[in-house]
Amino acid sequence: MRRQKQLICGVLAMSCILCSCGILPTEEEFDAAPVVKEYEGDNYSKYTLVRGDMVKKESVDASFQGTTKAETKGEGMGVRIKEICVKKGQKVSEGDVLVKNYVAEQENMVKNSKRQIENLELQMKQARTMRQAELEKLKKLGGTKEQKENIKAQYDSQIKNCESTLKLVRLDLEEAQSEIEDNYVLSDISGTVMTVNSSFEGGYATEEDVLVTVVGKKRNRFRAKTEYASHFRDGQEVTITVIGQQYKVTAKKSDEKNKIYFYPKTELPVKNGVVGSIDLILKEKKNVLYLPAALVYDMGDKKIVYVEGENGIKTIREVTIGERMGNMLEITNGLKENEQIITN
Repeated sequence: MRRQKQLICGVLAMSCILCSCGILPTEEEFDAAPVVKEYEGDNYSKYTLVRGDMVKKESVDASFQGTTKAETKGEGMGVRIKEICVKKGQKVSEGDVLVKNYVAEQENMVKNSKRQIENLELQMKQARTMRQAELEKLKKLGGTKEQKENIKAQYDSQIKNCESTLKLVRLDLEEAQSEIEDNYVLSDISGTVMTVNSSFEGGYATEEDVLVTVVGKKRNRFRAKTEYASHFRDGQEVTITVIGQQYKVTAKKSDEKNKIYFYPKTELPVKNGVVGSIDLILKEKKNVLYLPAALVYDMGDKKIVYVEGENGIKTIREVTIGERMGNMLEITNGLKENEQIITN
């Protein structure tokens, strides 16, 4: 019994020694996980909220109308000039005929058609005269009713054939005349004929040969047709940009809907038809906080932005918005000037 106790005590003592020497395995230990600062520092871009003026504007295009001048030139060697229809110093309106070109095929068709019409009308007149003469002669001789009907039918058939042919010939004439008129050169503007070169009549002119020059009124103004015409006031001074140059012009409304004119104070060195642009301010709010609308998000019925919180953490901030102008939103509550808004 005593020996058994000694054995147990020895085992216990050995276990204690082994434990104290680290020979027996122990539970594995791990270091604590590091704190990760999401979106910290330069990992995202930021937008600085500043105070300024919100402006809603539109760009209005206007074309310059100076002293209008229109030159009528030849059309190459394929078109022969029949007649120049105006004289120097003559007043013309837009759409008046300046030059008539000669179109051989159609000119011949007009002549032939007119001759045919004249012959057909003569035949119809003669047929009616002959029918009347035959009926009167038959009446004197005591002709029968059947004989009278035969005479009428004979001449009526001849007249009807002439009428049918006459309709077709008149259609040919109208078509030929229309094609001839399509070769008329019309005035593009109203004004005064300043030069006429009649030496080309009966001949040919190239695309560089000037036949007639018409000079219109001296306007020196810009013309715009826009849905924003009503936003301008009579006498309002605005700035127009033309090919990189800016000029002060004064607005003048027109009786025509959506049309408005702009008059410079001096004559401008601008070619007729050149287009300029005017920035029209439709609405403006001064000294407000505003953000690009793309940085404001919907979260249910709330509007939120992302800002940098403590330890560089991306956090949500609820904001209240006011008006929207273009791509900008007014911020009325929830942010302060110079705060950093996360953009990505």
